[in-house]
Amino acid sequence: MDLIISNIAIPIEKDGMDAYIHGASQRMKIGDGSITIVKILSKALDLRNQEQFFYKLSVVVSIDDSYQNRQDFPIYTEEIGASRKATHIKERPLIVGFGPAGMFAALELIDCGLKPLIFERGKSIGERSVDVQRFIKERVLNPESNIQFGEGGAGSYSDGKLFSRRNNNTSYVNRVLKTFVKFGAPAEIEYISKPHLGTDVLCKIVRNIRLYILERGGEIYYGSKMTDILISGGIASGIIINGDQEFLSSTIYLALGHSARDTVEMLHQRGVALEQRPISVGLRIEHPVETINLMRYGDKYKDFPGLGAATYSLNHTNRKMKRGVYTFCMCPGGEVVNASSEPGMLVLNGMSYSQRSSPFSNAALVVSCHVDDYKSTSPLAGLEFQRDIERRAFRAGNGSWQAPAQNLMQFLGGQGPAGLDQHSYRMGAVAADMRDIFPGFVVEQLKAAFHKWQEEVPLFMSHQAILFGAETRTSSPVRIKRNAQYESVNTRNLYPIGEGSGYTGGITSSAADAIRAVEKQVLP
Repeated sequence: MDLIISNIAIPIEKDGMDAYIHGASQRMKIGDGSITIVKILSKALDLRNQEQFFYKLSVVVSIDDSYQNRQDFPIYTEEIGASRKATHIKERPLIVGFGPAGMFAALELIDCGLKPLIFERGKSIGERSVDVQRFIKERVLNPESNIQFGEGGAGSYSDGKLFSRRNNNTSYVNRVLKTFVKFGAPAEIEYISKPHLGTDVLCKIVRNIRLYILERGGEIYYGSKMTDILISGGIASGIIINGDQEFLSSTIYLALGHSARDTVEMLHQRGVALEQRPISVGLRIEHPVETINLMRYGDKYKDFPGLGAATYSLNHTNRKMKRGVYTFCMCPGGEVVNASSEPGMLVLNGMSYSQRSSPFSNAALVVSCHVDDYKSTSPLAGLEFQRDIERRAFRAGNGSWQAPAQNLMQFLGGQGPAGLDQHSYRMGAVAADMRDIFPGFVVEQLKAAFHKWQEEVPLFMSHQAILFGAETRTSSPVRIKRNAQYESVNTRNLYPIGEGSGYTGGITSSAADAIRAVEKQVLP
């Protein structure tokens, strides 16, 4: 008999299977030798007591059927693996984009016995990595192969976070995590709190997924940008690739990235229903890892082996203005990277490798924007709002792809060390004033949040903190309107999914969205 034992608290100094067995046995009021741990369901670090950190666990234990108190604990039933699904569709579906949504749509379609045709405007992950490194070192931008565009999507060059903020995603998130493990992720991502993979591991997983799709009859075309879509009488019948190649199908999945602005503009011209969507914009803030560790772990645990670079999450709400300021995409032991994809526009992102071993940590620090801030009723107004900030950031970086940066204390107008630290210069930053980049309300809200945090988390307000601009692509400012069946509200056969279509934010939620969309449309 297998039972679920929850709320087991293990001091981090005693972390290990023996401690898990002992903790579960104490909860069950039996001897340690009476049970076997079958599976770890969840494991999270509890930092609430600075004098003693704990890991909080839920585990599955195996015990003899004669156990008297089994009614006190839920019985565990292993999820049955998904079997091959029958579908009424016979023709080959088309998938535009090969990021998380496109990959998981393809995997789901293959599980239904279909062989999708996949079109990715960028390059394969290996070739793409060469272009990314060239841009970082030589500042030579390839607009079709960069941190935003290419196999694996923008998430391949990030911290690789795999948790979802959406509560209704649980069963689908579990499926996504199991799939990542199947293709090379460590098994622990299925149970640790806020799992991440890192860029290095993600790139390997993307390669494995590609091979799996190809071996089962799927086809992937790189350097293949959807330049037009065939629509007649409100029905989509196919797409045009690179201006001349025509592919027909009555099932078209739009798995766009949030930076596919030109594609969204083309869809608008063809009459596909779009709507404005609020976003958040701001900057990247970077600290030494040791500063964040001290802030989060305190003196006792700041150097404790195994804890690694600390994470944090901060927020501030201006209820009168109905605006929030919050950290997003925090990259412990990571680096700030230039994630630009359009000439004359500069945008940043954060990235970590699996070991999170950089001596610096960074996070996006963004301010929520209303659609009224776009100053236009056009569905595309949010794109221009983003572009205006990115153009300013490019100019502030001397028009040479250097990241504009500013010491936090200088930004606040206080007395602090002049200029930037040596790390900032090494990464190619140039001293600038953030007020030259962002709208006034963004600057005001950032300052208000910093003043609040000065009291609450004074270590965060370090003279070592550097601000980098700009972070604009936290999500898509446009939504391709769809119905409950995941089909465009005014264009039949068109299924917008994932982050670029305006429905998700991140790797896991995009993958889960794709799975649900295929289930709704393909299964009888």
